[in-house]
Amino acid sequence: MGQTSFPDFYPDDITRLLYDWEIAPPEKKRFLLKLIASRVPWQIQLESALEEVKDPYLRVQARSLKSEITRHRLRHSFFKLTLRGNTNHYKDLEEMCVQLSSIGFPDQNYAEIKHELDRMALRVSELYDDHSGYLTDELKVQILCQVLFQEEGFVGNIQNYNDPGNSYLFQVIKSRLGIPISLSVVYLLVGQRLGLPLYGTNLPLHFLLQYESEGYFTYIDPFHGGVLLDKFTCEKFLEANGYTNSPKYFTKASTLSMIKRMCRNLIHIYRDNQTKEMENTIKDHLQILESRSTHVE
Repeated sequence: MGQTSFPDFYPDDITRLLYDWEIAPPEKKRFLLKLIASRVPWQIQLESALEEVKDPYLRVQARSLKSEITRHRLRHSFFKLTLRGNTNHYKDLEEMCVQLSSIGFPDQNYAEIKHELDRMALRVSELYDDHSGYLTDELKVQILCQVLFQEEGFVGNIQNYNDPGNSYLFQVIKSRLGIPISLSVVYLLVGQRLGLPLYGTNLPLHFLLQYESEGYFTYIDPFHGGVLLDKFTCEKFLEANGYTNSPKYFTKASTLSMIKRMCRNLIHIYRDNQTKEMENTIKDHLQILESRSTHVE
């Protein structure tokens, strides 16, 4: 996909805003950088987008402003998420996980992420077609888990659980290793491409998935190879870890709640690793979600 062919991206707008930035008084420059950040679709690498600026002088200026525009771009996405509230349709899950992932891997390429998710979804779809004569919801779940665990090798990173890479979608797709919530994201994004009724479950200590159709319900644990669980087993897990059973632990997780949980995980990891700069960066973005979302939670 060429950058200029993207339907919501207009390089001439970026060029005009860069020109405005160049001649603007100091008090207006920050606002213009925010506008530039908001005009680059999240699917496009910022560096590639800035290279579309035709004026050579402005293109050089854009390169020098890349880190600042990146910061505004991330904050813009996080702020937009708070305005959408706690919906569980997951239309914005891919965007937000890609944006969060760019904090840890600023040179990631969304096209690579999308290609892998599309490819895995196509494989599941092909197996669904092969079993079309007797494809139940239970078999749909089994095939999904078979592809993602047995064929693709997605599993929990037990040996290096506190590696921050386990929380970043780009690295999880590359390594096939993650923590419960990031592996659940992979399942959700593949399932979303197939129209499956998959939802996140914000169980304390161990994020799970739930599959809920009219005739079938189960919990799925991507961390342990997509094993299927019933509610009784989940309740026993809670009791064993000192939690009183409550319906709130089994509600469907929204994109907002999932990104907040992923941010909190990263903050704890970076704090334990004494990586102060990264800890503060994630804290800054979590603060956006928490300070702006009180009216929707």
